[in-house]
Amino acid sequence: MPGIGERLWEMGKTPSEHMGLVFFGLVTLLGGVLAISLIGVAGAGSAAALILAANALLGIGGFFLTLALFLGAYASSGESVPVVVWRVAQLLVAVLVLIFVFV
Repeated sequence: MPGIGERLWEMGKTPSEHMGLVFFGLVTLLGGVLAISLIGVAGAGSAAALILAANALLGIGGFFLTLALFLGAYASSGESVPVVVWRVAQLLVAVLVLIFVFV
């Protein structure tokens, strides 16, 4: 029976699954940002719950977006210049997502 690592590795192999991971990551990041922006409107009573929900959404979105970018960079094949540039760009964006979301 495949473990969680093998299942995550197989998730980003096809383009539709790759775009699904990217879309899910971006939507959850957007939800986290919207939850953070609602803190001022909601008031002090529900601020703690919104902060918790926003941090959870940002963490989940950052994880799936980074996973999709790393798997996309690793799964791409070819040695032409545009393919290599695309690979490096995906890795650079994945590192930037890690820095800005998780630090």
